[in-house]
Amino acid sequence: MSSSPLRGSTPHAVSPASIALITLIALLSLIVGSVAGASLPREPEADYRVLVFSGAAHVSPDPVPAGIAAVRALGAENGFEVEATADPGVFNDIDLAGFGAVVFNNTASTRDGTLDGSERAALRRFIRAGGGWVGLHDTSAGMGDWDWYEGLVGAVLDRSTAVQPGRVKVLDHAHPSTVGLPDLWERTERWPNWRTDPTAAVHTLAQVRVRDGITGLDEGVDHPWSWCQNYDGGRSWSTAGGSAPSDFREEAFLAHLLGGIAWAAGAKEGDCTATRAGSFQRTPLVNGGLTEPVDAAVAPDRRVFVAQRTGELKVVDQRTMRVSTALDLAYTPETAARSDGLTALALDPGFEENGRLYLLRSDATGERLLLSRFTAHGSTVDPASEKRLLTLPGRRSATSGDSSSAGSLAFDAAGHLYAATGDTTLSPDSAAANDLRGAVLRITPQDDGTYTVPEGNLFAPGTEGTAPEIYVMGMRNPYRATVDPQTGALLIADDGAGGAVGYSRITEAGRAGRPYCTGGVTGEPACAPRAGGVPGTTDRDAVGGAMAGPVYTYDRSNLYRTKFPEYFAGKWLTYDRSARRFQTLSFQRSDQTFSAPELAPVASGELHSVNGVFEEMEWVRPTAAVFGPDGALYVIDSGLGGGTGSDGGSEGAGAFRIDHVGDGRLPGADITADRDNGPAPLTVAFTGRGSGVPADVPVTYAWDFDGDGDTDSTEASPSYTYRTPGLFTARLTVTEPGGTTATAGREIAVGNTRPRVSVHRPPDGGLFRFGDRVGFTVEVRDKEDGAGGDTRIDCSRVLVRSPLGRATRLSPLEGSSGCRGSIVTEAGTDSRSEAGAHSGSEAGTDSRSGTHRITVRYTDEGAPGAPELTGSASLTLRTAFQEAERFTSTGGVHGGAVAGNRPGASGGRSLTEIEDGDWIAFDPVDLRGVRSVTVGATPCGLGGTVEFRSGSPAGPLLGSLSLPGAGKREAGEAVTRAASLRGRGGGTQLYMVFTSPRWSSEAPDLFAVDWLRFEGPRTG
Repeated sequence: MSSSPLRGSTPHAVSPASIALITLIALLSLIVGSVAGASLPREPEADYRVLVFSGAAHVSPDPVPAGIAAVRALGAENGFEVEATADPGVFNDIDLAGFGAVVFNNTASTRDGTLDGSERAALRRFIRAGGGWVGLHDTSAGMGDWDWYEGLVGAVLDRSTAVQPGRVKVLDHAHPSTVGLPDLWERTERWPNWRTDPTAAVHTLAQVRVRDGITGLDEGVDHPWSWCQNYDGGRSWSTAGGSAPSDFREEAFLAHLLGGIAWAAGAKEGDCTATRAGSFQRTPLVNGGLTEPVDAAVAPDRRVFVAQRTGELKVVDQRTMRVSTALDLAYTPETAARSDGLTALALDPGFEENGRLYLLRSDATGERLLLSRFTAHGSTVDPASEKRLLTLPGRRSATSGDSSSAGSLAFDAAGHLYAATGDTTLSPDSAAANDLRGAVLRITPQDDGTYTVPEGNLFAPGTEGTAPEIYVMGMRNPYRATVDPQTGALLIADDGAGGAVGYSRITEAGRAGRPYCTGGVTGEPACAPRAGGVPGTTDRDAVGGAMAGPVYTYDRSNLYRTKFPEYFAGKWLTYDRSARRFQTLSFQRSDQTFSAPELAPVASGELHSVNGVFEEMEWVRPTAAVFGPDGALYVIDSGLGGGTGSDGGSEGAGAFRIDHVGDGRLPGADITADRDNGPAPLTVAFTGRGSGVPADVPVTYAWDFDGDGDTDSTEASPSYTYRTPGLFTARLTVTEPGGTTATAGREIAVGNTRPRVSVHRPPDGGLFRFGDRVGFTVEVRDKEDGAGGDTRIDCSRVLVRSPLGRATRLSPLEGSSGCRGSIVTEAGTDSRSEAGAHSGSEAGTDSRSGTHRITVRYTDEGAPGAPELTGSASLTLRTAFQEAERFTSTGGVHGGAVAGNRPGASGGRSLTEIEDGDWIAFDPVDLRGVRSVTVGATPCGLGGTVEFRSGSPAGPLLGSLSLPGAGKREAGEAVTRAASLRGRGGGTQLYMVFTSPRWSSEAPDLFAVDWLRFEGPRTG
């Protein structure tokens, strides 16, 4: 689906920036950029009235008169009138009508400052009519029985710390209340602890720097200090400052307060939705048919180029919603089953004029890595236009995998091309000065298809035993790299040993990562200069997780209405494909020193803050993110990998556009069809019933079924008959009453039928151990390929992908449409032997305990006039040895178990917080042939029983065992217990239910569960 927020206008397209993954971005139209300077404005700017309400009988009256005097002075110097009162009777419709904003001046310190029912109603009507509210320090208490008021304030003060120095992190440098403040604002005050965190409901302008170690401050990095919001028709602005008279003599605080009052009164514009949950809307551009998409780039005309690891370069036209294949590298099934393939994409800085694009990819054999330039004409790329710039000898992975191999391309403002060539198998060789793997290269492409080496790389040309293309070396797996278009800094997210994640900001050539720098912290002269690392997490089921996204660039001239707001200008967007989350990293803009001796100086370029974004959006596996010329963010989700979808694509994979909608919503366009393939004539029933906007706002529908540009129907649920073979894009345009439109497309293949693929063995949820040979049998039924009575299928067209090892060549089953083969799994390794692994692992277990998905795809031979189609099937295999913390789900009366870090545990974690009635589930598990299960646990509590049940926590009992208790929380020696399993057969959702009749809310937990091992015949 695509949206066109501006009726009758075309978003202003700018030439791409010098970085392939970051194009020029937009200015948020609601923000006035003329506000500047940290000093107090001295000339009239507005004509409005402000009411200062302070209540009466103050417990701590000192800041109250200071606040009144300060607002009066601000009004006199900036052209607005001020009235101050302690009488709550002013809250009536007549008296409030003349004010633009109401300032609540430390009203929580009053004994007689609450409002009665009629006064509360008047305040609510004032806000709903567009009025502004400003809160100084603690304004939330006193009316704790009024939920509406608590929402207006944003948070309730729980308690304050003792007076002490600290720093405020200013996050928003665009809002009028924070535009002139330093990155770190030193203050000595009582620091607030909030009863509830307002972060999700408001826009945070500034946060307390928790890592300064302020005594008495609650834990948690996200600790708001000042925020704003559009609330119930009006505007609300709050600050924790103003608790002492000295605040109102501080020039920076007065500027902060002035900006808040002016914004709340509507005299100055400023966006207050940038970090609030629900302020961004995700629009699917392609949500089916993509197979392992890994990278993307957006052209100046907003066409989206999508690179698939399987070797296809797709193009999405947002005007027509047509998805076409611009280039197919024609990898063989053997090559496509590997973990390499097409890994990275970048558009030339002059793409609008020359159509050049760059691909980082495996060659046809999968044994070399190539960096090539191609030329696009419209939405096609001529394979003969290839100019090969680099060939890397030897390739990384010889086995199939889970899209683990890294690769990234990015341009800087000078036209230098950076190529990250990560390698997960290079730990001993990542320091080799002449090895281009595990490094970031920097070259300058030339018009003739060659390249030169710019000055400033790590090794001068001609230096013996070195490769002059190397810019940074020693990195293990830099999956994504980008360049800050403003500073020129190279930004990399790198997966280190033992699951460690590092985010690096590199400003000049050097060595970074293993074996020179660890943990993302520069500690040796040999390290490249960079910012301090950021703690991160990696899902151990996945290889790698940290991704370097783009840096947002601000463009005042961009007319796209839903571009990202100015708040994000200069922030580095990062994401984690394993943890499935996005966050922004901000960097210190200048050097700063501080008066308090305990506050260390900071340097320009150091990490300033890390903040989550789009936290309400759910992702499967985000793999690429890039800003388009329209200021929207484009995200590629690679899905579950392989051919897990029924159409041969990866389940959950898609290309998405994220728009900033603030308090509004774009209309949605959604197409559902009862079929998308079949012989001609083909009648398809469509519906757009899922389209529209919230609250049942009426919309109109316009359907173009055959792509000729004409409207074929205006019904919500029409049907259409395709009479000739071919591939068609049915397009739906939805228009809401204001004229904003949204578009969705659906491909319909006429003249060919999608093949049906099924896997007869191994069973879904089957058990194996690494080193086993897992046999499989697949069946393929295809109406066209099996025509004429020939039921045999070309098994060379069947692609099996598995992270377990290499699939053998498939052989046909006689007289059947099936194929058979086997997967030779890699031999197991004792996880204790791996670098960085925790001690205490069970000998002989593999560090990749968990589930492993196998996918099978078959692409048919097409039909006259009709395209080839792909069908697929998938199943999950599970290791016979399971880390307990890798459960599928948990629950129970007391909330379920928790996976906690525990030194000495297998894998470094175990299940904790286990109470009576808690359970965990593994889904699926096929128990055929399994005789028993052994559990490894630590008796650190009461002890109890583990029940194994099928289907639900109360399902049929398969077996049970008792685990001893230590009678206290201190961990005892690890124990193992076995349980016979009975009544088994086939796949099930297996539950482990933990019980103890002796448990009570005052008693300790039952025990800690580390691992379980299934005994008996296995899938292999």
